[in-house]
Amino acid sequence: MPRMQKRPEVETIRRKCVACGKIKEVKYKEWSIPPTKFNPNKGTSPNRIDIPGASVKYYCCFKNDDGTMECEYSA
Repeated sequence: MPRMQKRPEVETIRRKCVACGKIKEVKYKEWSIPPTKFNPNKGTSPNRIDIPGASVKYYCCFKNDDGTMECEYSA
């Protein structure tokens, strides 16, 4: 019987939160990627961050239903 594979332990990512400005553990990422032409035959696509004009925003909390962030109020 094969052994169960053990998953590698990955360190948590800590970045500056866009909403509150504190350096905390990243819980939510918001990507903004410019529109590009879709090519279904392309086997290898570039990483998101390698696309020109792509940016990412890091948050230490999730969005509320009204679109605000939870950590904005504690700042």
